[in-house]
Amino acid sequence: MNEATRAVGATSTLYPRYCFHLSPTANAWCLLRAAEVHALDQHAGFEGENFYFYRNLPIKWVRVVGIVVAIEQYAQRRIYAIDDSSGMNVLAVVTSPAPIKAKNESAPNKLRPNNDAQPTVAQVPDPYVAIDVGMVVDVKGGVSSFRNERQIDVVKMVIVKGTAQEVALWEKRTKFRREVLDVPWMLREKDVRRCRREAERSEAEARAEQKRAEQKKKAKKHSRDRDEGKGKGVKDRDVKHATKGSKSTTLIDEDAAKRVQRLIREGASSGRFSALGL
Repeated sequence: MNEATRAVGATSTLYPRYCFHLSPTANAWCLLRAAEVHALDQHAGFEGENFYFYRNLPIKWVRVVGIVVAIEQYAQRRIYAIDDSSGMNVLAVVTSPAPIKAKNESAPNKLRPNNDAQPTVAQVPDPYVAIDVGMVVDVKGGVSSFRNERQIDVVKMVIVKGTAQEVALWEKRTKFRREVLDVPWMLREKDVRRCRREAERSEAEARAEQKRAEQKKKAKKHSRDRDEGKGKGVKDRDVKHATKGSKSTTLIDEDAAKRVQRLIREGASSGRFSALGL
């Protein structure tokens, strides 16, 4: 037995996650009875992805046909109790989306004429408003657990239209059990090795892509910092030239002032002695 596999029960082998895509149940709507949903096993290491197991078959999506026997309404969810005469009911949970607030089209700084007006709330349509107690429904959803009890997070739920359609679904469920659930799922060692190589290659490609993205981000940041540094250098150089120019102009002005003062003194002296006839 491969080190990545482990035994489940007497004859089944639990295969690694990278082999699940070869299972006939991993990405399929598994038509089960309510009691079978409750009997699904959960193994360590797969809780985060909500994978449950029938023997060694990974199951994530289920389909149940039964009659609605109770409905409970809560703030953000509605729970339907489904009875399919298997000896147990299963809860189908519908999560209600939060109401959407309409965008305010008025200007941000514009005063509203009515200060008491409340923002408009868009009501999200309820797709299951017509479903009531006593109706037969076909429920599809993902398996989850609440207080150690299996339940179905509804993806789609429709009303079964008539006995003929209900009988057809029963027959489909029987066929699924005969052709899928009752057939042992076994993989060859070379298939497991191939799946491992594909998983390792995908992981390596993902790491390489992440590394390229990080390098690209660093190069972009380096280029931006370099451009900002160039702009700062040009600005500092202009300031330096301007300071140097102002100093030179100040020195020139001081020299010119001294020359003018000297000429004035010389001119004044010569003018005074000329007036005396000397």
